[in-house]
Amino acid sequence: MELGTQLKRIKRVDADRYRIALEYSDGFRGTVDLHFIFGNPTKKPLVLEILRGQLFGKCFVESGALAWPNGYELCPDALRLWISEQRKHRAA
Repeated sequence: MELGTQLKRIKRVDADRYRIALEYSDGFRGTVDLHFIFGNPTKKPLVLEILRGQLFGKCFVESGALAWPNGYELCPDALRLWISEQRKHRAA
């Protein structure tokens, strides 16, 4: 897995299922399922804020990372790892 690449753009957001289709600067593409973060946010104040404000669909790319208006960000390398892992589990 190539680390250190940045997100280029968000291709699609499924706010109901907490999924985001992403494209990286090196051409890698994939959809990440973030239900494990947003489906049980009890100890994550910034995630709760996103959910309460219905901001999930307002995500954007900032400096190559996935970001939300309240300042919450997810590392592009972590997202890429999650995409790869989720693909393996679907294939199994």
